[in-house]
Amino acid sequence: MCHRSTFLLLYIDPTGGLPPSLWVSILSGLLAALGAAWLALRTFGRQVLLVSSALLRRSARAFVLVAALVAVGLFGLMMMTRFLKDNDAPAGSPAPRVVVLALDGLDPQLLERFMAAGRLPNFSRIHAAGGLKRLATSNPPQSPVAWSSFITATEPGRHGVFDFIKRDPATYAPDLAIADRQHLALPWHGTPFWESTALARLGVTALRMPMAFPPPKLNGRMLAGMGVWDVRGTEGTYIYLSTAPLDLPDARGIILRLEGEPNALRGQIPGPYRSGQTDNVREPFVLDAARDPAVLRLQERSYTLHDGRWSDWVKLEFRFGPLGLQKLRAVTRILLRRASGDVNLYISPLNFDPEAPFYAISHPAGYAGELVKAIGLYHTRGMPFDTAAASDGVLGDQDFLEHCRIVDDESDRMLAFELGRFERGLLFGYFESPDVIQHMFWRGLDPEAEGSAEPAGTDETVARWYERMDALVGRVRAALGGRGALVVISDHGFAPFRTAIHLNSVLRELGFLALQENAPSSEQFFAAVDWSRTRAYAIGFNSIYLNLAGREGKGVVAREQAAALVSEIRRRLEAWALPEDGRKPITRVFPASEIYPSTDRSNAPELVVGYARGYRASWETALGGVPLALSEPNRSKWSGDHCIDPAQVPGIFLATDPALAAPRLSEVGPALERYLANPPR
Repeated sequence: MCHRSTFLLLYIDPTGGLPPSLWVSILSGLLAALGAAWLALRTFGRQVLLVSSALLRRSARAFVLVAALVAVGLFGLMMMTRFLKDNDAPAGSPAPRVVVLALDGLDPQLLERFMAAGRLPNFSRIHAAGGLKRLATSNPPQSPVAWSSFITATEPGRHGVFDFIKRDPATYAPDLAIADRQHLALPWHGTPFWESTALARLGVTALRMPMAFPPPKLNGRMLAGMGVWDVRGTEGTYIYLSTAPLDLPDARGIILRLEGEPNALRGQIPGPYRSGQTDNVREPFVLDAARDPAVLRLQERSYTLHDGRWSDWVKLEFRFGPLGLQKLRAVTRILLRRASGDVNLYISPLNFDPEAPFYAISHPAGYAGELVKAIGLYHTRGMPFDTAAASDGVLGDQDFLEHCRIVDDESDRMLAFELGRFERGLLFGYFESPDVIQHMFWRGLDPEAEGSAEPAGTDETVARWYERMDALVGRVRAALGGRGALVVISDHGFAPFRTAIHLNSVLRELGFLALQENAPSSEQFFAAVDWSRTRAYAIGFNSIYLNLAGREGKGVVAREQAAALVSEIRRRLEAWALPEDGRKPITRVFPASEIYPSTDRSNAPELVVGYARGYRASWETALGGVPLALSEPNRSKWSGDHCIDPAQVPGIFLATDPALAAPRLSEVGPALERYLANPPR
């Protein structure tokens, strides 16, 4: 997942509304009452008129009362009939129900390896009953693309999500594709699988559903996950303050100084702002670090901070906008570290307070607050794991892992709460942590990983997290008690990330991209690209676009030349080898016309690049950079990845009932619908 960049994004306050099922019920009742009245008038018109005249002569109030009682009675009868119909089940046959555990990035090869070693007893039991299946992922195998395929039961050519990064063809500017921030709309197109007949009738509860912001209306409850940003309008900007002078020019957070005496260190927490406006909203605080534990004073509240231990939730309120009339409530966690006489304070990216979010993050809107009452405060940011701070060295491995456990425990408590009242339909629980742990700790599994020797225990981190997921599977299966099926899926597998390919630099080398005169390289956002001589460019992690005339702002490629150019780029990239060792980092290049057939490809890349294991597009490529070098060793803690040839990173499918099966992630939703529509007797 991409955590390199920070985007300045506009806040939009959406309107709420009653859930559609309630509106439908009210309207249906009124129509039924009107229909009954019309039928009565048609059949007994004369008698009704006579009676009505008599009643009106005697008492207008009595007529109104009788009419109201009739309407209410008909509405109640209709609702009772509907309730009985929806809850009808054959005698002795409980209502069907399925739990789906979505464990992002869980890899089938590692799962088999750890099962063979006896480390995953719960996975092994399901495997023995139904068998572990490899689940074909999306192309490209990126989480936003894959989960959009899962939700819509279609491929990228139809739902319209092609990469983590999208671009504005008029300006070539990149943006995140996991939410439509400009219009506050869902990022994908299509019909979600939960609107199918059986699920629309039985109901769905979805916890931290990825690619579901703003949360869509459905018969049930949903908490949005991936796509919900932080208080500052980014996917997650941490704040780091220190009494020491810091030299972190490439830090992806906000670096500030703590000033003053140890018993009264002063600092500020940056708050929300609107794109294009001054970023000046700050909340001051005072830290008494002379005490042990330290005491943080913020907005007339005091919080205890233990050295090296994550704080409890810290609440704060920002006022911004004209005259400070807009109010925004946020929650965060803080980590205090003292070292060599200096005081360091890490403040996690600011989450919207789920008890009073700035906009709806759940359906119904009050569901986010209901979860707070059930389990306490929790992270609302869609991707709450701060891999940027860990990669920057601001968070150590153990601090990062402890934070991962905190987030995981929240999801676990949410799931346990919903399992306690789960009677029928679908319960979906999403856990992102396996993906994040493998991104950051694959270095412990890979003897060829670039860099120094890893700390003791790093080689066990991934295996222990798989054990953690195994324990989760065991708890859920026990809670089901044999009534209902459990399905475990992942959206893709994993691979090592040893070498970063600067794909725009390769396109320059092959003559498809040109730089301005005397420019040996280009910073991100295509700063020094000569568009008048550029025929193709890369942006995102797997995407290549043609510089098409009439589509791109400075396009030069005629549409009648596009097919031949696509074939040429494909041929030359698949043949290209690294000059230093002769290895081919690209296994396949997929033309959009082949993998996204018969669809509207107006926003699709012309080519999708499938890398070999061990390789991936560089971070510079993702944001339109063109470095001098063609590749470089990956020395980051971010040492595992999956943005490669999809055939090499399938996901997993496990089910307690062998009748539940799906060969592709995009076919899981329809398989659930069929199973719930015709459950086993």
